[in-house]
Amino acid sequence: MKKSVIFAIFLIGFTALSAQIVLLRQLIVVFYGNEISLGLLLGAWLFWGALGSWLLGRFADKIKNRQFSFAVLEIVLAFILPGSIFMVRNARAILGILPGEIIGFLPMAAFSFFVVSLICVTLGFLFALACRIYPQKTIGAVRIGRVYILEALGAVCGGCLVSFFFIRYFDALYIMLGLAGLNLISAYLLQLKITQPRFVPAARYASLALIIILFALLFSQKAKELKQASIRQQWKHFTLLTARDSIYGNLVVTRHDAQYSFFNNGLYLFSVPDIASSEEAVHFALLETPDPGRVLLIGGGIGGLAGEVLKHPVSALHYVELDPEIIALGRQFLAPEKLDFLKDPRLTIFHRDGRLFIKRARLSPGFVPYDSIIVYLGDPYTAQINRFYTREFFELAQECLAPGGVFSFSLSSAENFLNVEQQQFLSSIHKTLKSVFSEVKVIPGDTAYFLATDKKGILTYDYKELSRRLRERQVATKFVREYYLFARLSQERVAYLEDRIGAKRAKPNTDFRPISYYYDMVLWSTYFAGPWRKAFSAVNEKSLWAFFSLVYLSILGWGFWRRKRGGAKKGTVLLAVSTTGLTELSFQVVILLAFQIIYGYLYYKLGIILSFFMIGLVLGSWLITKRLEKVKDDFGLFIKTQAAISVYPLILPLAFYALNTATGSRFISWAGSNIVFPLLPVISGFIGGFQFPLANKIILKDANIIGRTAGLSYGMDLLGACTGALLVSAFLVPLLGITQTCIAVAVLNAVVLATLMMNRKSLCSSPSSPASE
Repeated sequence: MKKSVIFAIFLIGFTALSAQIVLLRQLIVVFYGNEISLGLLLGAWLFWGALGSWLLGRFADKIKNRQFSFAVLEIVLAFILPGSIFMVRNARAILGILPGEIIGFLPMAAFSFFVVSLICVTLGFLFALACRIYPQKTIGAVRIGRVYILEALGAVCGGCLVSFFFIRYFDALYIMLGLAGLNLISAYLLQLKITQPRFVPAARYASLALIIILFALLFSQKAKELKQASIRQQWKHFTLLTARDSIYGNLVVTRHDAQYSFFNNGLYLFSVPDIASSEEAVHFALLETPDPGRVLLIGGGIGGLAGEVLKHPVSALHYVELDPEIIALGRQFLAPEKLDFLKDPRLTIFHRDGRLFIKRARLSPGFVPYDSIIVYLGDPYTAQINRFYTREFFELAQECLAPGGVFSFSLSSAENFLNVEQQQFLSSIHKTLKSVFSEVKVIPGDTAYFLATDKKGILTYDYKELSRRLRERQVATKFVREYYLFARLSQERVAYLEDRIGAKRAKPNTDFRPISYYYDMVLWSTYFAGPWRKAFSAVNEKSLWAFFSLVYLSILGWGFWRRKRGGAKKGTVLLAVSTTGLTELSFQVVILLAFQIIYGYLYYKLGIILSFFMIGLVLGSWLITKRLEKVKDDFGLFIKTQAAISVYPLILPLAFYALNTATGSRFISWAGSNIVFPLLPVISGFIGGFQFPLANKIILKDANIIGRTAGLSYGMDLLGACTGALLVSAFLVPLLGITQTCIAVAVLNAVVLATLMMNRKSLCSSPSSPASE
């Protein structure tokens, strides 16, 4: 067996998952961490992979110089990989969008599909070619299975190396240049013993020259200059001070005149100075608190909020900031007088997830409740932020408050008029908050401030009383004064806001049904013309279940029709392969979103979860491939795998709920994030990896076109996965919730299982003749 061929096939998977992780992290920055972008990129990746594997794979059997063609494609890929980083970092310039400006759904989708197109088409075609250049001593189905294993094994290694090592120490551009170098080396090795066509020697020397040039560039000062230029282009129109990756996200500090702005994953955090925002966020909450002794602040402290809190006669301020790099950047760039509050002995900083901090704090021995809790994290653009606006989080916050304590947060609103989408969004949060706290008040404005307590009569709209407390505590302010409170608490504005968000029929926001995240997405779509505003507004729980019912009935109807006609071997099995691809990607997206909801630092674990899925894929493929020639009832075994993929979705919600309720325990929290969550994608990957070689064996019984069959089955797998990625992240989880999404996927697989069983007789009666070259 040629080692160069084995290495080349291994490198397909290594390159694919490594590049996918790097591009996902880069596009998260461009699209502000919104999980729709996660689904869009995964969907785009799989769509183009399917196209390359299926469409171009049709020609794999007709190509004469396959090994040389494979090498040429690797050289092409070596140029595309670093080019994609420049493309992503120029995304805003290409789309004509400034940093911090919302990107519309259509530009987001179009750019995601465009930026990965060449990479994925090339990788898909390489897989189909790999099934032809693999040594020919095995039957076709076994050969495809072994190529599948090698590719998946490469993906595991690439994903783990990138996740655990490379992204911590190297810029994305360096990683892509390294991948390009590996592909050039592989291309050179593949050409060493090729004599045809005649120009191979020239191509071989060209490959060697490219390798030398690339690695000379990689270790030169020019690479650093290219990296800085690409990052500066990403933040065009801003004075970029620094951009760095932490394990929790991509952090950027910019300057405009004397104001410093901080961004995390492209999402605006705060600016310094921004006195008006800091004063509103703090003083509205603390003036409503009769005795603000102990205060918990989640987010925004380094942006000025902590200093405003300490103007009040508080006994202790606990400031929670997940990423210590945010504090470090504040110390590095902000003037010393802006950071005087850090010397105050009443201040204690905790570098933990805010939600996990609250969950554990209330269970710790000697815990003293807080008189006020202020959350300053912005709108729920993402599932990570949305978890701070759910019923479960509000319940945790209530348990941490002293009797009569005040809980506060802010959301984008409008000062004088709320459109329907804004009403729906704010109403969902308002309804959720009222389901937990006995009294809720909302201060109107372009930013609406929500205040809640468990005792009636604590909160007030009386601007005179709040002004009295301000004077009594001798709090020096620039904006929040009596005239300011009078304007913000005008009876007409308060009545208008309460009427609009109180009467609207909106569903409550919960952890595993993050509906407010969807309402925010609908609101976000209103900033743009076109069909997307109507499309997002029209989709709801009933329409989704109606769509699924139609799909289920269509599949069953097709199964009955094919049964009457004598069966459809290839079509039925490919349908199962496609729905398994959809299911597996649904699993991946659901697991990623559930991890984000429970733990809140997906950016750190993204590559690890994706890599462990590939581990399961390798194990499943390896186990069945080594026994494939001995399996007699291949279709019976295929049906069992379909039954397994129908049951597994029902297990996931149970695991998520168990982990979510137990994260107060440090050990269970650690075990959940480091053992259980990585294990969940291993199981789903195992089932899919086990099924794929079986499908190819069944299809190849009456065929002798290995490249085309490999491309078709792999393409159907990826096409189904593409559909799952797009549907689940954008619609199913926000609207149906994780439990109903898993049920919908389970029923889909059960319907396909029924179709397979209906056609079993005709499928098993097909002639069996092993296919080879």
